[in-house]
Amino acid sequence: MRTNIASILCGVIAASGLTRAAQSGTPIILISIDTLRADHLGIYSYRKIATPHIDSFADHGTVFSHVDSQIPLTLPSHTVLFTSTYPFQNHVEENAEIVPSTLVTLASVLRKHGYQTGAFIGSSLLARRFGLDSGFDTYDSPFNLQSDETLGPYSVRVRRDGALVTRAALNWLASKRGQPAFAFIHLFDLHTPYSAGGLIPNTAGYDTEIKYVDQVIGHFQDALKRSGWWDRSLVILLSDHGESLGDHGETSHGYFIYQSTVHVPLIIHWPGGAGNHSARVDEPLGLIDVAPTILNFLQIAAPSSFAGSNLPSQTYSESVYAHDAFHWAALRRLCAGTLEYIDAPQPELYDLAADPSELHNLASKRPDETRRLREQLTKLRAAHANNKPDAAKDTSPAATAALRSLGYLAGGGGSKKGTAEPDPKQRLPEYQAYEKALTALYSEQPAAAVAGFNRLLAADASNTLARYYLGEAYVKLARPNEAVREWRVAIQHDHNYAPAAIAIGKLYFAQGLLDKASAAFQEAVTLAPYDFEAQFELGRTEERLGHYDEAERHLALACGFLPDSAECQRELSELRRKMK
Repeated sequence: MRTNIASILCGVIAASGLTRAAQSGTPIILISIDTLRADHLGIYSYRKIATPHIDSFADHGTVFSHVDSQIPLTLPSHTVLFTSTYPFQNHVEENAEIVPSTLVTLASVLRKHGYQTGAFIGSSLLARRFGLDSGFDTYDSPFNLQSDETLGPYSVRVRRDGALVTRAALNWLASKRGQPAFAFIHLFDLHTPYSAGGLIPNTAGYDTEIKYVDQVIGHFQDALKRSGWWDRSLVILLSDHGESLGDHGETSHGYFIYQSTVHVPLIIHWPGGAGNHSARVDEPLGLIDVAPTILNFLQIAAPSSFAGSNLPSQTYSESVYAHDAFHWAALRRLCAGTLEYIDAPQPELYDLAADPSELHNLASKRPDETRRLREQLTKLRAAHANNKPDAAKDTSPAATAALRSLGYLAGGGGSKKGTAEPDPKQRLPEYQAYEKALTALYSEQPAAAVAGFNRLLAADASNTLARYYLGEAYVKLARPNEAVREWRVAIQHDHNYAPAAIAIGKLYFAQGLLDKASAAFQEAVTLAPYDFEAQFELGRTEERLGHYDEAERHLALACGFLPDSAECQRELSELRRKMK
């Protein structure tokens, strides 16, 4: 017999005898453990470490065995979670993009129904400046990133220990006793760099961090029990995405969309008084379906913008990471039943029941099923297509530094028209070599980075990112002319690549060559008129040159693109004081 979420919720409601009024005020506690793959928890049959506290959420609860992330990156995945929209629909497909203010969120729906709403954030990737705070009365995110040219890529604050996150959440809950409350808790301890250091994920370090997070969850759970929140709340534990840890040749996440990064845990602990419930659900579910499921339990109608369902029959995932960084093909995935289809230049089909590790590609052996799933994927994307402009991106130096410190790549400028996009599977050795060279750069080994990037460019002269960071490595080696040369070549290969023009301008600015800096920033603004950093740096340079009207125009544009930038507001305020 087919089991689905709606029938589970109906059973819980009927057996508990909860009234509509009482149920609509049930507290909601949503816990997201960033970067947690499902198969490293005891409740999902992992045996190398024990996770007793997380596993205990299944007591008087339901474990969902087949839950997929729609995109294996932190901000885009949480945007899916809160807005119940697909990444290609909401246009938040990379970290540091700005969540459109027009999107309806779970928090905003709950607040309209009388809930007090609070979020407690563990990483700058979900900082208020990125727009996920919509609908929250309290958004506890102490990551007011500030730019400082003298600071290295590891200098900005990018994370908060899970114990501090849960302490802040408990203090807030204590002030909301007796009120309908929605608390979102985001734990980031599993994400590299691990507490022992190092950007490269590994199983030993990852499992050590899981054990720590399990202890944090245990202390939080105990406090909820003592204060009475545990028994009367709907408590949901999940993750935004997993971690590859070497599966399929990927060490971290974001590049591929295999099980290691898209299969995530979901455990729902039902409030006291809720009666019958299934201990385990094996039907497919996506993070996009979580918000509608919560609203269905509360008997609150989901807004029409929510694309998720209480009755999903298939799940979608995507990654455009390699596409945006290297102009390689985007990956899109559809899972229906036990079949998993990955749309790529070399398509993939896996039977997850027989081959859970995705080792045997059946696409050529089962062409009819491959074709059917490809058509279903196309229909799903067409049904939720959104032709609105792409999301704005925070390109400030501080945001870029935060991404680098967590091992993320900067974008490469988008696709090249008229060129075939290679399959990321084919380019995996190149990606691995790129990561190695980038790690050398961030580890203050610029000579090794130069050698690594040059090897990459010898094989593929059009690798924009490799050439960009080769320029950075030359700067660290005090070879500025070679840096400018590489950045110029990057623009020749990718005519829209504004970061290279910005880098040239910043180098000239540091050298005191303000006219040359202004020309480079003007070029960057022409290439990317909505780029915060291009407008900000041009405004700052024009101010130093005494061109106050031009400076004000560009700084005002920059501050409009990123209103939360204290640095931009300060620069603009000081300029206007001079102009009086």
